Amino acid sequence: MAFDPRTRVPIRALPKTIDAACYNRVSLALTRLGEPLDVEIEPLRIAIRVERKVWAAWSLVNDIPLMAWVDFHVGERGLHEPVPCQVRLYHFHAGLLMGHAPQLLANALDERLGRQRRGRPRAVTPLMRREGPSPRRGA
Repeated sequence: MAFDPRTRVPIRALPKTIDAACYNRVSLALTRLGEPLDVEIEPLRIAIRVERKVWAAWSLVNDIPLMAWVDFHVGERGLHEPVPCQVRLYHFHAGLLMGHAPQLLANALDERLGRQRRGRPRAVTPLMRREGPSPRRGA
C-alpha cells in the first residue's frame, strides 16, 4: 500500500538532513534499478516506496502511512555534503523510526545492486602486479 504524501495531512513536518553516502546510494539504486522501488525493511517492519522526489514509508503490520521524506535539496551541493529535506510524520510513533530507516533502506538497496552486479561480466579488468622492477623507474 504505497501512499501519496501530497494527498495526506501530516501530524508533524520536520527539517532533516540525510547523510550524503546514504542519499547517494539510494540515488544510484534508482538510476540502475529503475523507479519507483518498493523496499521492505524487515527489522523495522516497514516498507518504503522510493522515488526521486519522495520516499514514503508505511507499516507492514497494519498497512498505515508512517512517514515521508520530501523536498530534497540536491541542487548546489557536493557529493560529500548531507542532503537537506523535510520529514513528514503521519503516525505519532514514526519519529522513533525516522533516524534508522534511511540507512537500512540504503543497505537493502546495496544488496539488490549486489545481486544485479553478480550476473554481469566485469566492465573493468583487474590490474595485475608485475614481478620485477618497474619500467618507469629505469631500474
